[in-house]
Amino acid sequence: MKKIMSIGILLLLITVCLTAGCIQTSDPHETETITITDSAGREVVIPADPQRIAVSGSGSTRLVAYLGALDRVVAVDSQDGKTTQTSDLRPYGLANPGLRELPTLGTAKGQIEPERLLAASPDLILKSTSGTDLAGEADELTAKTGIPVVLYSQYDPGTKPDEFAANLRLLGKVLGKEERAEEILKYFDAIREDLASRTKDIPDEGKPMLYVGGVAYSGSHGFYSTQPNYLPFRYLSANNAAAGADTGSGTTENAKVAKEQILAWDPDILFVDLATLTAAGGGSIVELSTDPSYNSMTAVQTGEVYAVLPHTSMGANYETILADAYYIGKVLYPEQFADIDPAAKADEIYEFVVGAPVYDQLNANVNNLSFTKLEIPLL
Repeated sequence: MKKIMSIGILLLLITVCLTAGCIQTSDPHETETITITDSAGREVVIPADPQRIAVSGSGSTRLVAYLGALDRVVAVDSQDGKTTQTSDLRPYGLANPGLRELPTLGTAKGQIEPERLLAASPDLILKSTSGTDLAGEADELTAKTGIPVVLYSQYDPGTKPDEFAANLRLLGKVLGKEERAEEILKYFDAIREDLASRTKDIPDEGKPMLYVGGVAYSGSHGFYSTQPNYLPFRYLSANNAAAGADTGSGTTENAKVAKEQILAWDPDILFVDLATLTAAGGGSIVELSTDPSYNSMTAVQTGEVYAVLPHTSMGANYETILADAYYIGKVLYPEQFADIDPAAKADEIYEFVVGAPVYDQLNANVNNLSFTKLEIPLL
């Protein structure tokens, strides 16, 4: 009898203890975590398989698009939310129009308001630093919301390929997309190698002098705005009249060139970045058409003025840089690029990189002028 009573008491104690939480049982819903080191050198504990992502900062969504993980994004930077279908110059935005319908994290680019963030309820935040030290801000945001912040940098794969690769691999690890990250890096390498192989035997003697005007940075600009290290020219080993031009503060690849200098260069062939269409006064095409000095340049007089897609919108859209390179190659060296249809090649690149062939919509957003010879009336 005593034995039976002892067993009964023991069972009762076990029941009470379980009810009170004395015995720890594993939670089948507990989130598995990993620790990563972000671009600021911070060790961040994050979910091992995050499914709800918030993104913030210039170009913050682009690398997520490259990795094919935009379906996990639940909140975006204000700049990503402000575009429309007919104004969007971001291939990843056109390929994923649902981004424009997502909640925004703040009212200004790079701004995150804790209340908006908590309402979106993400597993983690991916924040582009653009080279800025935001470690303290990221730590403070996590302290306020309990949501981990991973900082990464928006390096240009053309000018800083190693840094770009490191950041893409970082996001690949965060999102479980390591294989896709390697595919993108190999694809970019293959494109650059193809461009170089087509032009490697062209002698330097007699190569035309080129200039590209109207390149966007922090907004649209006129013909004075260019890039001394314009990547399509570099990949084709072409002569850039603006090579070595002063970029001012040294924090940007863009330069403002005086009209007198452009006239002194008098390039053989001109290219117009169509981001200029929304510049004050109508931008580069209007200037070339109405300014007697610009209109008198050799390239205008001989009809050697061509239009390329804008590659800068929320940072540099590298896939458009590559598409522009093929078109410029076709203009300069038609024999070496005889097999290339620039529009079809652009769509091939867009489909691989951002998931959809968006050339037609992107071209429509720049008045269907891309990859055309511009008709500039002579004064």
